[in-house]
Amino acid sequence: MSRVWRASALAATAVVLSAFLSAIPAGAQQTDTIVTAPEAYIASASARGLDINLLGTHVSVGTSGALIQSTPKAQAQGAGVLLVAGTVANALAEGGTQSSNPPKACVLNLPLLGLITIATACGEAAATIGNNLPAAAANGVVAAIDLGGSLLTPLIQQVGALVGQTVGAVLDPLLALLGGLLQPLLGSLNLSVNSLVDDLLDGLQRATSVLRVTVGPSSSSASTTAAKVSATGTAQGAVVEVLPGLSALGAPLATITVGAAKATVDVTRPAASQAGPVIATATPSFEASVVRVDLGLPLLGNVTSIPVSLGAPLTLLAGTPLESTIALGGGSVTDGPNGSKVAVADGVSLQLLKGLSGGIGLALAHAEAAGGGVSAQISIQEKLPPVVQPQPELPRTGGMAWFPMLGAVLLIGAYGTRRLIAVRR
Repeated sequence: MSRVWRASALAATAVVLSAFLSAIPAGAQQTDTIVTAPEAYIASASARGLDINLLGTHVSVGTSGALIQSTPKAQAQGAGVLLVAGTVANALAEGGTQSSNPPKACVLNLPLLGLITIATACGEAAATIGNNLPAAAANGVVAAIDLGGSLLTPLIQQVGALVGQTVGAVLDPLLALLGGLLQPLLGSLNLSVNSLVDDLLDGLQRATSVLRVTVGPSSSSASTTAAKVSATGTAQGAVVEVLPGLSALGAPLATITVGAAKATVDVTRPAASQAGPVIATATPSFEASVVRVDLGLPLLGNVTSIPVSLGAPLTLLAGTPLESTIALGGGSVTDGPNGSKVAVADGVSLQLLKGLSGGIGLALAHAEAAGGGVSAQISIQEKLPPVVQPQPELPRTGGMAWFPMLGAVLLIGAYGTRRLIAVRR
């Protein structure tokens, strides 16, 4: 019987003590994650529809650029004509959630240098940061470019000097293109070899301008997601007409069609690491521009289409004031610092009418993209429980104050029961 009472008393005591101890929170082991170095990334893209080198003066047309970085920051610029304020739009966002989206900047008719007229040049840009993820985008657009007829006068004078002289410099490129077809063509059209230069001079006097260029828009964008950072630059090509109106039917001497150029870099964002910063994986790519030349021979009533190959520049009308060289740039991918990558889609280079005071240089459809980054660096540290300072006992008005008292009573009861049983024995 004594054993039963003893066991009952001890069990009740254990229950009370367990309830009492459970009312006091235990110091559970916790950890803190401390960022010792934040994640860092940057991505940028740029594109240019056209750069004109006119007698030593550069004019960049249809340009765009976008940049994002981890601070966070987003920045963009779109320009119809670079450095002409009325055609340039800028956007910038930094810090927390915000956006910048200025109105499109346009000029309808823009004469430059007294030689170039640009119709409808516009730039637009936008930058945003939402949930700490920056994004930027820009476009540069021009409708059409005419390179002034005032340059025709010196060109006509130089071609006029060939009249009555040896015209082999004019015929050699045609022979290379047409082979044995040239002489039969001349005969069927009742043309003589010497008449070609005369007809060319007449055509120059009919020409409406030196060049007419239609440029596709350029666009640049950079964006961020939880998984990756991306940048893309695209220049959407152009059409260049050399000496439009040269023939009686208005056909140009040559039409040069340039395809789009595109460059992209994708950067995978690595997870935070305790072992040190992890270099992000950057993947560059490019789509090179292509070019085709439709050589209009209005004097012969013929049009010849000539593809231009990478690494094989095409020269037309060599040795004459109209000599022009067309080269296809291709593209490339290169390594940058800290694992970053750069992609370049080189456009098309045109050196036209070299006999005209050094000629006119055009660089079309160029795009670039770059990006890279490193992960955040972290450390895991044990979080020590807070030190509890003893507080003076205050009067209790409720709650669990009866638990300690009940435990003491049960302990005393168990001891007294044991003593009573011992006395009876």
